[in-house]
Amino acid sequence: MTSSPSVKPIIDNANAHLARRIAALVYDGFLIIAIWMISSILLIALVTEGEALQGLAFQLFLYLELGGFYIYFWCKRGQTLGMQVWRIQLITEQGQSVSLKTACIRYFFATLSVCSLGLGFLWSLVNPDKLMLHDLATNTRVVHLPKIK
Repeated sequence: MTSSPSVKPIIDNANAHLARRIAALVYDGFLIIAIWMISSILLIALVTEGEALQGLAFQLFLYLELGGFYIYFWCKRGQTLGMQVWRIQLITEQGQSVSLKTACIRYFFATLSVCSLGLGFLWSLVNPDKLMLHDLATNTRVVHLPKIK
């Protein structure tokens, strides 16, 4: 009888480096811009009857749409499309998928990371575990996944 090779639990994977995480964000950015373009065209056509969209309400709409994108994918698979391409995944400290509440809190702290000129992201350069502000605030990790052979 032969034994099957052991599979390393995801919780044992190394945390993803800043460069890999930024690359996933850039990749996601192209998808998000496309989503924003489609939703803006629909709003212009259906709601404003051809008038330009502007102001705080439109900006809030785009921010919430962005949040919906990240929160949905973080909860559903732990990965956005960019995270899948760069083989990284969001997990809790226990190696589980994140809850809706955790994903919402994470999005809030990720917003603070961006608004502080990226300091929340750069924190991973000095943190021994490569954790960012939003990782620390929500007890989550972004791990690097091995190549599938």
